[in-house]
Amino acid sequence: MKAINKGVPNAPEWKPEENLPRAIEALRNAKSVLCTMHRGPDGDALGSALALACALREMGRSVTVYNPDELPYNFKFLRGADSVARSLPPDAAFDVTIVTDAGAFNRLGPDVPQPPRRGVLLNLDHHITTEPFGDVNYVDPEAASVGILAYKIIKALGAPLSQDAAQCIYASILADTGCFRYSSTDPECLRIAAELVEAGVEPWEMTVRVYEQQPLARMRLLADVLGTLEVHGKVATITITNAMVAKTGSEMDLTDGFINYARSVDGVEVAASFREPQNGGPWHVSFRSRGRVNVAAIAQTFGGGGHHNAAGCSIEGEEAAVRERIAREVEEALKHDA
Repeated sequence: MKAINKGVPNAPEWKPEENLPRAIEALRNAKSVLCTMHRGPDGDALGSALALACALREMGRSVTVYNPDELPYNFKFLRGADSVARSLPPDAAFDVTIVTDAGAFNRLGPDVPQPPRRGVLLNLDHHITTEPFGDVNYVDPEAASVGILAYKIIKALGAPLSQDAAQCIYASILADTGCFRYSSTDPECLRIAAELVEAGVEPWEMTVRVYEQQPLARMRLLADVLGTLEVHGKVATITITNAMVAKTGSEMDLTDGFINYARSVDGVEVAASFREPQNGGPWHVSFRSRGRVNVAAIAQTFGGGGHHNAAGCSIEGEEAAVRERIAREVEEALKHDA
């Protein structure tokens, strides 16, 4: 299968069929492995890393999973989530370092070892806009989630698909297909999901744990965020402020999925979520599209990236100026689409 660059300028042409064997070769010879992912991990980043950790441990490898940030609340039940390291010793060394769903090396935690202590660097991703920062870049923009790539690695290694690993892969697929609702849902991920169910995954239990066990603080935060909803023609925006988070006793990781409420407004083609910076950092802007507008291309103009229908970036500046810059880009994209 040949992954095709769909309308994102300067994106490499990835060749997953060539890089999967290279990833397998590196892992076959490894005794110690580091699994890590982008900071502020989501369900796909975490689920795919934990799936690989499960399988590699079952094969007798020494595996460390590392992320310095709080894990997403609704994926903490996955096997291995409770032992994710928040830091690494300065002298930590590995034969292979696996990075899942990162997009760019600078999105990783500060303790990821430099060469040669990190060993072979495997970049596993499915974003069109990901940077080729790995020694091996196993990237497939046509994959529904990075969990799909983790599944293919586990199968190619000849490892048994345990129930724990299967749950982690299933969770990553749920996260990036919106419980099989998004356009990323394809025959491949459904076939793999069926095999995961055969391996012991209970679909209803997974759906409840990921989507239907909401902390009360999240619901209160959602109410405040929806109060900021603005619709201008085909564009809808929401804003998430630090004051809202503090008032509701919530955390920023509980805001995942809020942007979908803005996209669901009838007539809206593009939704944008503006998240207030913490400690003077940049505004984080997330985009969602119904399909007509390629939001990955918009995000890329600001140094971000993602998928055709879901992308994000970070922008320095005052809220009004950030909004104005985003509005211009979205308006231009809508003009080209008309």
